Amino acid sequence: MGSILRLIGLCVILVGLAGATAAVEDFSDWRAGDLVFFESRTPQAHAIRVATGSRYTHMGIVDSDGEGFSVLEAGAVVTETPLADFIARGVGGDYAVYRIADLAEKDAAKALEAARTYLGLPYDHFFRLDADAIYCSELPYYAFGVVGTDLGDVERLGDLDIDTPEGREIFLSRWQDHPDCLAEGLDREGCWALVQRQEIITPISIARDPGVALVFSTFDDQ
Repeated sequence: MGSILRLIGLCVILVGLAGATAAVEDFSDWRAGDLVFFESRTPQAHAIRVATGSRYTHMGIVDSDGEGFSVLEAGAVVTETPLADFIARGVGGDYAVYRIADLAEKDAAKALEAARTYLGLPYDHFFRLDADAIYCSELPYYAFGVVGTDLGDVERLGDLDIDTPEGREIFLSRWQDHPDCLAEGLDREGCWALVQRQEIITPISIARDPGVALVFSTFDDQ
């Protein structure tokens, strides 16, 4: 019985790996500096989707070592993940690839080098534009800013649809640890007001940047 269960487990793993590889092979024109988006499975992903109106709830920057591709991303920490593994984490295996117009190879290399300076930094659960901790779309925002490319529009959280049960649950469940609320000695409602004034760069804002073009997508509703 144990052998059968182990065999079944191995088959599940192999099917998953095959699916991830097949998804990557759907698109073959990968380039260093491409931006790849998917809908994540994290607890806060639904709140982000509601707030932004988009399934793009996570993103990263594609890199190449000459033999294969990886993704620099801000997950639990800023890390570099094999491309197939990155895509396999998305809901339904869906992903979209965007490319910055007229991005020179040397600028892509500089941006990736800048992104690597954040490796190991923790995820920013408060979505602050502050380099002490990094959230997903903040990483390319800083990295490409080094080469003079300002991706997306910085918005205020209050201008997004965060005043919802999902949004309040995410932000108010951790308000007592918010660095700015702590610094100002704010109570719960004061912190909520501060959060709504806070600036953020979202994945969908970067995807909609006029200087960024969609080159491939398996989404049917984006």
